[in-house]
Amino acid sequence: MRYAPATGLDVGGLHDVAHVSYTLAEPTMATEQFQFDSAREKLGSIITDEMRSFIGAESPPITYRVSHREIARFNAAIRGVLPPIENDPRLKVGDHRIEANPLILRSFITAPFVPPFPEPFHDVLDGGSRFNFFRPIVAGDEITVVRKMQEVFEKNGRFGPMLFKVTEVSYTGSSGQLVATQESTSISYGRLAGSV
Repeated sequence: MRYAPATGLDVGGLHDVAHVSYTLAEPTMATEQFQFDSAREKLGSIITDEMRSFIGAESPPITYRVSHREIARFNAAIRGVLPPIENDPRLKVGDHRIEANPLILRSFITAPFVPPFPEPFHDVLDGGSRFNFFRPIVAGDEITVVRKMQEVFEKNGRFGPMLFKVTEVSYTGSSGQLVATQESTSISYGRLAGSV
């Protein structure tokens, strides 16, 4: 699997809306592993009424607390250095709180849909994400994440039929204010689900 370079983060000032896009290059797997012609014959359209029923569905909410420790761990993961957050002089000045890298939201996993989405294929790729940030994320924030199914469509690719799911994750603060949104696309393809 090859990933195309990210287009980057344009924060345009930490309080403005920012966009991040990641794109995935086409997979480089051997086509003999897959038997898509027979899959297409068996399935017809890969989108079922059950799949369509998920459009508009939301995952159960999960709430995360942003701590100084989580900010430090995230910074260490992306920079390779653990900053001494507990010694940061800004922590001792009034109620000033440490601001997090906005991409810390990528570590806030959403709950699965209930019931689970009926994936037709075994293999899943990240098809890209776009973020909109509406305010800074700071230590002490409590952020609730919910995923909503926006769209389901299919395409035929080099490796046969592919299912695209577009979802939007909303990140909401404890006051009910929208902190950020993430629109993401996942692509499933390849071996039929349940096959070896």
